[in-house]
Amino acid sequence: VSRYWFVPENLLLAWLALGFGWVLVQQLEHRGWLNWRALALTALWTVFLPNAWYVMTDFIHIFDTGEISYIYDIAMISILTLTGFLLGFTSLFMVHRQIYKRLGALNSATVIGTVILLSSFAIYLGRDLRWNAWDVFTNPSGLILSITDRLINPFGFPRAFNVTAIFFVVI
Repeated sequence: VSRYWFVPENLLLAWLALGFGWVLVQQLEHRGWLNWRALALTALWTVFLPNAWYVMTDFIHIFDTGEISYIYDIAMISILTLTGFLLGFTSLFMVHRQIYKRLGALNSATVIGTVILLSSFAIYLGRDLRWNAWDVFTNPSGLILSITDRLINPFGFPRAFNVTAIFFVVI
């Protein structure tokens, strides 16, 4: 059904996060972090990782269409969310182990907490402002403008803070 177009797209984006994380870990097994490949993979991983958790917001697509039951929609979105969360946490765990090896417990926890915070803000950008990971490459200036508006005037955008905080706690 065409109204479920978002399911394969969101799953693909979540799998990309895991894929970039896995390739990054393989790269780090042979080289340090400060080379162009590892830095590029880290950036790609960071850009695509929020998509793994973003799928939880797809519950918004559940509404009565008269063509299929709510139970089907709820089951499908639940499985999508579970899959996304498993992909996200697996990816986060793999990269966290590499950070832990290099920085120790406290610093790696700080880095991972920052990654989760950035991911939570990215979920807000995606659901509320309709930006997506591809916009980093296709419309970076518009995306930067939206981000800087919210960073410069955080009290002007209370929903940005609320949604980010909720997802930070959930993740």
